[in-house]
Amino acid sequence: MKKFSLFVAILAFVASCAPMQYVEVTEKVAVQETTLDYTESTARLLDAESNFLVMPLVANLEVSKKKITYVEKEAFANIKVNNSSIAKIEKHKRTALGRAAKAYGADILVNADIEVMTVDGRFVITITGYPAYYRDFRNATAKDLEIINDANKVQRGTFSTIVETTKEQVNK
Repeated sequence: MKKFSLFVAILAFVASCAPMQYVEVTEKVAVQETTLDYTESTARLLDAESNFLVMPLVANLEVSKKKITYVEKEAFANIKVNNSSIAKIEKHKRTALGRAAKAYGADILVNADIEVMTVDGRFVITITGYPAYYRDFRNATAKDLEIINDANKVQRGTFSTIVETTKEQVNK
């Protein structure tokens, strides 16, 4: 037993005298910081959220006779064309459409055509259309409300009855 204890003591001594190597492996990962610029311009109808009735408004739409062409690439300069960005193409089209209307001071663009292309791996969206401006806002009359109701029926697909109703209203 003494021999065994002596053997363990010698072994411990030899082990403590042996040069020990401690290697620390660290991995440095470069963190790339991305700076994003964000600009948004939105125009929309705000619904009344109180318990009162808001009288519907109608307006005339003044459409320019001059067709415009607007090319938007600046908004997409930092967006590479890939599956993810293509999945968001409708959003990109709305962005270009909004910027085109803003560039011409228009409320909307009538008969707008949207062409999407890629150049050097980036989107280029061309908008052509007629700038239009809402004018002469006023409260809706009973006749206006009838026309609006008929237009809503057209959207629901009951067009044949609407055509007859509209002809009668025009002939009045």
